[in-house]
Amino acid sequence: MKILLIEPQDRPLRSITKEQKEQILSLSSDIELKVVSASNSKDIEEHLKDAEIVAGIPRAIPDLSLVGKLRWVHSFSAGMDRVLTPELVASPVLASNSSGIHATPIAEHIIGFLLIFTRQFYQSFRNQQEKTWERINELTELKDKTVLVIGLGKIGSETARLASCFNAHVIALDTQGKEKPNFVKELGTEEQLMEFLGRADFVVLTLPHTKDTHHFMNKERLEAMQSHGVLVNIGRGGVVDEQALISALKEQRIAGAALDVTEEEPLPKESPLWEMENVIITPHHSGISERYMERAIDLFCENLKAYIKGEKLPNLVDKSAGY
Repeated sequence: MKILLIEPQDRPLRSITKEQKEQILSLSSDIELKVVSASNSKDIEEHLKDAEIVAGIPRAIPDLSLVGKLRWVHSFSAGMDRVLTPELVASPVLASNSSGIHATPIAEHIIGFLLIFTRQFYQSFRNQQEKTWERINELTELKDKTVLVIGLGKIGSETARLASCFNAHVIALDTQGKEKPNFVKELGTEEQLMEFLGRADFVVLTLPHTKDTHHFMNKERLEAMQSHGVLVNIGRGGVVDEQALISALKEQRIAGAALDVTEEEPLPKESPLWEMENVIITPHHSGISERYMERAIDLFCENLKAYIKGEKLPNLVDKSAGY
């Protein structure tokens, strides 16, 4: 059983350590493990020919449609949109992701976004750069604010839990029929979306990007938000109609946005989002942590154990749904 792990050449926190290689190899004496940098296209092409399992972050995984012996592809990210080509979707190849390993860093990132807006840290940072000692009288609290979490997976659930620890009023939407956690005050379905948007101080999107979620936040739904509402997106850029968002921000129909993802990445320099004082942008790095690969390899090994036993993968992706 040959496993090909593809490392990104520019992300040292996602390098595979000697101990992690040994952790994988310890699961079966039948494993042949090859670890190749994403920059080494010649070696990748050579090892792809007879790889049964391929794993890596999505942008490091090449087109797998012509890999003859491939039976399983695993992403070290939660998003699968770059991996699930039409050929792969139509094939019998299993696909899995690393959903769950990002919950802690991304939820903390989201809470940071919320505090930037309630405590006006962005304005304080600008004042510091200008050496201006000026009190901001519009500071407020996260306590008792209504935080709407759309997508109650592992990241959304951890975000809701942390927000509840600040005594925010947490409401959530989810389409998976989950039971309401005790830290969520109200759990609704998409039928209640417009109502919930009209009540929220913060709208947090933790959705994957699929054909069903493309431009989920469109002009109509942005207009349903309160004028003092803030949109937070850490899912995928395509979940938000970016032009509609820019218009809503320019026309002050919403108060602000915090974006870790954008429709085009990197965000083009000519995008007006860069210049907006009510927008916080981080470069799709909310999931980064020094513990990233530790968690990713642990999860990969859980799935590998199931694969070896012929059992269902714990992180199996529904290829038709995209997540």
